[in-house]
Amino acid sequence: MSVLSPLPRLKWSRDKAAHLLNRAGFGGTPSEIDAAYARGLAATLSQLVDFDNAAARVPPPVWAHPRNIREARMELQSKRDQPEERKEQLREIQMTENNNILDLRQWWLDRMMNSPAPLLEKMTLFWHGHFATSIEKVKDAYWIWLQNETLRRNALGNFTTLTRQMSRDPAMMIYLDLQQSHKEHPNENWARELMELFTVGIGNYTENDVREAARAFTAYRIDLTTQKFRFAPMQQDRTNKNFMGRTGPLIGDDIIDILVSKPVCAQFIGRKLWRFFVEDEPTPESVEQIAKTIRAHNFEFRPVLREIFNSELFYSDRAMGSQVKSPVQYVVQTSKTLESPLPSALAAQNAMRQMGQTLFAPPNVKGWDGGKAWITTSTLLFRYNFANYLINGDEILPAAAMAARGKAGPGFRRTGRELEKIQRDPINVGKIAPVELRDKPEELVSLLTARIFSVPVADKERQTFIGYLEARKPDTSDQTVRGLIHLMMSTPQFQLT
Repeated sequence: MSVLSPLPRLKWSRDKAAHLLNRAGFGGTPSEIDAAYARGLAATLSQLVDFDNAAARVPPPVWAHPRNIREARMELQSKRDQPEERKEQLREIQMTENNNILDLRQWWLDRMMNSPAPLLEKMTLFWHGHFATSIEKVKDAYWIWLQNETLRRNALGNFTTLTRQMSRDPAMMIYLDLQQSHKEHPNENWARELMELFTVGIGNYTENDVREAARAFTAYRIDLTTQKFRFAPMQQDRTNKNFMGRTGPLIGDDIIDILVSKPVCAQFIGRKLWRFFVEDEPTPESVEQIAKTIRAHNFEFRPVLREIFNSELFYSDRAMGSQVKSPVQYVVQTSKTLESPLPSALAAQNAMRQMGQTLFAPPNVKGWDGGKAWITTSTLLFRYNFANYLINGDEILPAAAMAARGKAGPGFRRTGRELEKIQRDPINVGKIAPVELRDKPEELVSLLTARIFSVPVADKERQTFIGYLEARKPDTSDQTVRGLIHLMMSTPQFQLT
């Protein structure tokens, strides 16, 4: 059987519909899963992949507009003899940027949660981890938003086009120092990462390739008045370069075209795509087949994704329920599962930081390792505690303990030296656990396990859940049901999707 052999029509099931919504998006409510199952795989795939671009559009954050950075810098410079005023203005600028990036994180989580095009957001997240850029160095939320929109606009499109646009992206240019590259002193950071992390991978280029590519990307600049890319022709190195067997007055786009044409590029991207959507450890056969498919579609990702999500292997036992939820997936999918609002902006930001994935702040240019790296002893314990917060609105840890650790966890924000709790109402269990089933442990457990887990649970875990309810009879209160849900969400299986 070929890696991408289609799933036979008769094998389509509700579990597979749930799996598709989890992987191609951020999960679904039971009614959304039922609807996908009823539509069938072909119609559901069409809805996911061939989404309405107009319906997927969302207004930008109100603050997301360019500002004249040159003018702002001149204003600060004018206050060099007024240190206190200059310090206060710098503080206000920092507070504004912090508020803007916090708002941007919530803006994107809202899109993941509510977008009619969840695959578009999922692929935008994939590219965010691939072309990793951090606000910690960029220090401008508008540029980060602009990059996010560039990734989204090209998310299911052509990889060559996307890579070219990323070479001109102000946030990326700042992050990898491309705007500092001059023909007299080419900066090699972008050129190196373009090869090592974005196209062909380590071991598939030479140090001479790095030097020659860096020369080709000179003259890329940022207009600080418009906050857009500009080309400075007087800074362009117009001399011949010798790059991967090609010689001539190569420019940046030529370098990208050469790299994408290499067979190893499709393998490199294909492996990352397979890990993100299918399984952590792709077989050589899987990598070669997905690479062949990428090349056959000329690096257009919409048809590639369609083939992946239509394949029998995507719905195999080794793929379903085997992937550790990323922190972003955990926050959004859990909110969908519980049919509850997302955590507040600050609570979500703190939670993702504790779990190891802060949007717009990857640990380095390599992005997040993902997979099993999401789970450590501390992050797993935090997930269990955070589940309690999502369900009950309870504190993660007593405020005094959090203060002693010197950090604010989800549900808290620092106010001076104090930790102020961010209030959250308990979930409305009436929506997901009907009163008429409260005194029927087996039926209630069946209903909740179908909602909470992507795949059927083992009989041992099922009996544990039933035993929890049996031990609390005749108490069938909301509090008891919330306790059962927390027990289910505090299992290793819940961390998988």
